[in-house]
Amino acid sequence: MCDGTAAGLGPSLGSGLGGPDGSGLGGLGGDMTIFSTAPWLTIVVGHYGVGKTNLSLNIARDLRKSGVRVTLVDLDIVNPYFRSTDHRAFVEDHGIKLLGPVHGASNLDTPSLPPGIDEAIEAAAEGHAVILDVGGDPDGARALGRYAAHIAARPYRMVNVVNFSRPEMASVENNLELLIATELTSGLANTEVLGNTHLKEFTTAEGILSSVGATVEFAQRARLPLAGITAPRRLAASLTSLLAEDISMFGIPVYPIDIIVGTPWEPLER
Repeated sequence: MCDGTAAGLGPSLGSGLGGPDGSGLGGLGGDMTIFSTAPWLTIVVGHYGVGKTNLSLNIARDLRKSGVRVTLVDLDIVNPYFRSTDHRAFVEDHGIKLLGPVHGASNLDTPSLPPGIDEAIEAAAEGHAVILDVGGDPDGARALGRYAAHIAARPYRMVNVVNFSRPEMASVENNLELLIATELTSGLANTEVLGNTHLKEFTTAEGILSSVGATVEFAQRARLPLAGITAPRRLAASLTSLLAEDISMFGIPVYPIDIIVGTPWEPLER
């Protein structure tokens, strides 16, 4: 585990928490700046089903809209469903370069990683953001470990995504165990925590709010800064207002996201 000040890391996202005057909140619509600063290499890790791919696609789109080049690397060779590669049309429509598993969009069980990932990692620099969407659990982190030496040689952020509405990940203890296992398997340290608690289309601002205490406790026990929490765009303003009413939660950034990943019968928010 990392306290966010390890050598070679860029400024902690936790330093972006809003102050008493409300700075850092990005207005009532939410904080769009959470992922807009150095370091330019972002690794998204967490349990299967917490929403890593949907988050990665939102980050990639938002960074591309800000005018920087973006490369999205799909490192999920464990789960044949809900991969970034499955959304190639969305990615390419936004001018994002995609590197993903061979046969990744075919739901085959034995995809392999394409060439060019090492070069993509090395290309991460000011004006060129690179996002690694890692498969869930330690099994998914093994693919990340293949590139650990290249990653560790440069500034990076590794965001541990938590969703306390997942039954198997509803406790702080289970999330801590997974965090440690992911670090041991990948050979890389997490640098911050991002709360992404949701219940898909049944998500409410109050439901997200009820998870913030556990998210804060997890970050504290992991000795990592809390980057912020996500909320569906339709709920970002109301959630920010609710957070502002509690002095213990005031200033936690809210990152508004759209629902890009879903089952074929779900309405999406692209």
